[in-house]
Amino acid sequence: MKNNIFYFFLFTLSILSCKNHDDKLINKTEEMPSLDITMAEKLVKLSLDCVNKKYPYKIGYRFQNEKWVKPHYEITPSFYGCWDWHSAVHGHWTMVKILKMFPDISLKNEIRLKLKNNLSKENLEKEYSFFQNEFAKGFERTYGWAWLLKLYSELKSWDDEDGIKWAKNLKPLVDLLSIRTQSFLENLSSPLRPGTHANSAFSFSLMLDYINEVGDEKLKNKINEFSLKYFLNDIDCPVDYEPSGTDFLSPCLAEAETMSKILNNKEFNNWLKKFLPKPESKKFSSIVNPPIVLDPKDPGIGHLIGLMFHRAWTLNKIAASIDGDKEKKNLYKDIASKHAKKGYDIMFDSGYGGEHWLATFAVYCLTYDN
Repeated sequence: MKNNIFYFFLFTLSILSCKNHDDKLINKTEEMPSLDITMAEKLVKLSLDCVNKKYPYKIGYRFQNEKWVKPHYEITPSFYGCWDWHSAVHGHWTMVKILKMFPDISLKNEIRLKLKNNLSKENLEKEYSFFQNEFAKGFERTYGWAWLLKLYSELKSWDDEDGIKWAKNLKPLVDLLSIRTQSFLENLSSPLRPGTHANSAFSFSLMLDYINEVGDEKLKNKINEFSLKYFLNDIDCPVDYEPSGTDFLSPCLAEAETMSKILNNKEFNNWLKKFLPKPESKKFSSIVNPPIVLDPKDPGIGHLIGLMFHRAWTLNKIAASIDGDKEKKNLYKDIASKHAKKGYDIMFDSGYGGEHWLATFAVYCLTYDN
């Protein structure tokens, strides 16, 4: 009798578990937030406020000798705010993107003035000179490099006299980092797969955006060659192990997004079936709902807010590439909307530890493919 009760208890638990998972899958979310001018002003102001904010700051390079023990804003005078170099770079991308989309935005004069000063030829020549140092060859590799290429492509594709001039000022550093990336991939024996800055697939995706906009065949060939060599045969990505507690990227979705930009649709759909778990599986359930953020003001834990935006735009990209399976496409879109909405709702509770970079992830998410 006791055994019967025990087995009935286990059976009931299994049924409830399946029901809860199914409920997660069928819950409909709100529509994807829409980037209107009111939201744009709120987001771009975060970038405006931080691109020239000198402190707090996290230095990402080593002091080779006493010569370099001086304020960081003298060493990298274009990108010295927003907590760290890469955030300053993509803070400028955010300003350019918003100004292109909303040329009459109330903050347009402030944005242009910041861009004019920070992207001056003199300042960018100093940035270029810094990267010439042997000890700086790996500085911001490859996350910061990818955002710099993305900034350049945004400027280069802008029908604006100032934008053309700023793109020209940035071009030498862009060319240098493109070459550095190619050399790095020649020596890299496996991809980096964390849910943070070093993730190879994430950088590849941004760089492919740049390549598709302005062209860079040598870099494109290196990225495609490396990705096909190391990603093409990947199967059963462990989505259920995500996220780590301070991730702002999904390693599995970052890889899927990159492969969607390299393979044709038929190839990608065949690859995706083997790579990601089926939506109805328990393994998939870990990415159905936004991660829990217990302390958004903690700069590390607050990374999870950025993960919400990253999941949203990658799932939308994957959904757009899926052939035929309308149910799966809609499910991915629903999950993406839920994540984007939650991310936007809590990002302004993150303090400067989050606000110095989250505007970029929100804008990129809400303007993806625009």
